[in-house]
Formats: sequence, structure tokens, C-alpha cells
Amino acid sequence: MTRILKSLPRTPAALLLTLLVSLTSATALTGCGSSASADGEYGTGERTLKVEAGQKFSLKVPTSAATGENWYLAGPRPATDVLSYRGKRDESDGDSASQYFDFTAAGPGTTTVRLLNCPNALCHDASASAAPFPKPTDPLRPYATATGTANPEDWPAYFVYEVTVD
Repeated sequence: MTRILKSLPRTPAALLLTLLVSLTSATALTGCGSSASADGEYGTGERTLKVEAGQKFSLKVPTSAATGENWYLAGPRPATDVLSYRGKRDESDGDSASQYFDFTAAGPGTTTVRLLNCPNALCHDASASAAPFPKPTDPLRPYATATGTANPEDWPAYFVYEVTVD
């Protein structure tokens, strides 16, 4: 650990200033652990969410149209008495793109949201890769894994979020 001060402050005002700076820094650092951004966005690394009834929030996932990557809200859908699904939107800031799944916390309870990540144009809707095992008559295609990691990979994967509304 690096020492910033070589000696303790000698005046009460300097001691108070040092203490105030330390407390401000500690408070700023504790905010870094927040799971949602200021506008209620949760990324792929946060899978257990707690929100308040009436709160609007979004699940933000990275996407790349150039590689044919897309995301879908997969079944079973979240319980409608707990979450209200408001839709999906795309945003791009030049270097990166994201898809957002927008929800409103409807009422108390816990429900599951399943997002299907489809990289490399390997599936074209939520049902295309949702079956865990292919039927003998199905065309050969990759099937989604049970859950995705924090970072999307090269094969379809489910990203499962547990959302609790207080």
C-alpha cells in the first residue's frame, strides 16, 4: 500500500481536511460496487437483481451486427405480476453496440428472465435454439447451453437473471 502522507497534519484544519478527503474517497469507492448504473441498467455480469416495485430498469447486453449477433427474450417469460416487459431496443455509440431489454417492476415477488444470446447468426429467434435436445428430424444446428458466462462466447447461450421485486 502506498503512503500518501509522509507525516500527520500538524494543524486542526489540515487534519480535518485530510479526514474529509479520506471519507470522500472511501464513499466514492463504495459506489463502484453498485450493480446498476444511475439509469437502471444491468449488464451481463449481474444476474441477481433487487429492484423496487414501480422501478423501470434495463438488461443491457453487448451486440455486434457485423458478426450477426442478436439477443432474444426466451421462454418461459417472466411472471407478469412481478415484471412488465416494455420491449427491446438497440443503441450504438460508434465503437460498440448494445441491445436493451426494458422492464418495469410490477409487484413484489421473484421471477426469472432468460435471454438467449445468438452469436454468428446461429439462430434467428428465441425458439430456434431453445430446445435442449434436437429431434431426429431437426436440421443440424447448435443448441444453447444452460447459462452464459459474464462475457458472451461463440455459441448460443442462455443468460439467466433472477429478479426480486420488493
